[in-house]
Amino acid sequence: MTFTPMAMNLYLFLYKTLLRKRYLDYLQRADGNEDKLCETLLHKTFYEEYDRYDFAHKTEAQRRSYITDHYRNQVCRRINEPRQQALIMDKYRAAQLLEDFYGRRFMQVASEADRAEFIRFGQAMGQLVAKPVDDCGGRGVRLLCPQAPHQWADTFDEMMQQKRRFIVEERIAQDPFMASFNPSSVNTVRINTFQHRGHVSRFTSIIKTGRVGAFVDNGAQGGVMALVDSETGLIVTDAIDDLGHTFTAHPDSGRPFKGVQIPRWEELKHITTQMALRLPRLTFIGWDMALTPNGWIAVEGNKGEFFAEQIALGRGLKKEFDQMCIKGGVIINYKF
Repeated sequence: MTFTPMAMNLYLFLYKTLLRKRYLDYLQRADGNEDKLCETLLHKTFYEEYDRYDFAHKTEAQRRSYITDHYRNQVCRRINEPRQQALIMDKYRAAQLLEDFYGRRFMQVASEADRAEFIRFGQAMGQLVAKPVDDCGGRGVRLLCPQAPHQWADTFDEMMQQKRRFIVEERIAQDPFMASFNPSSVNTVRINTFQHRGHVSRFTSIIKTGRVGAFVDNGAQGGVMALVDSETGLIVTDAIDDLGHTFTAHPDSGRPFKGVQIPRWEELKHITTQMALRLPRLTFIGWDMALTPNGWIAVEGNKGEFFAEQIALGRGLKKEFDQMCIKGGVIINYKF
């Protein structure tokens, strides 16, 4: 929905007058920027998105061309069946369903009953990766590597104190090509698939790389990302970070991005197609994939995001996303 400047000014006037205390609180959170606040109130654009996409220098039409998190979530609620959406967002349940694509051992840590298996698993592997089953953006991901075998029991106790479920898995050994960007993190490709009546297509793809010393590659944790041609696997832009900074090469390793071909791309397309078909009632899914010496494996599935693509391109992708939805028989409600 598009608002005229007069309507926006009237809305803001009423908000200031009738909800003065709330208005002042929100304005403070918006760094004192009334335009940013108005964008949030009228269109549910997050403050971070306003800054990421440089909305301060965008026209109204340009702003509405972006896929915001709110818009994506509303569309996904319409095109994805809720139970399968909940399944893919639960890292452990998704791993169980797609175990043959994961290429590593894993287990759930949810209660005291998991203690003995966890200790055996940790002592056998030496290192494990723990992730909250219901979080995203790299939050809560830890590399577990106690100095002594008996300390795995202490690690288990620490996890239990958080009162959360975790998926605990083997650490991924990545291919030297992906490690060349940053060896401390497992660097991945996010490929967004769209399926309709058994046909799977790819919407956007990005390569995600961590920073020196970091274990995860997520943009929210400081990682840098670049747009990838979804059909060929060629990196087609320079890299960006979550704040919109641009890099012609990785800021730590010096590895260039643009013009680099990602290996075994046809294999990646085939695997993500097969995984998408495993969840026929999920029209849209984002897949995080890691390249190992033995080929591509799944890291996890999610709702997909578009901030990296839109920052890298300097424009919104809402028109293309809507066209793909409509092509798949989904009627978009533009009043989101």
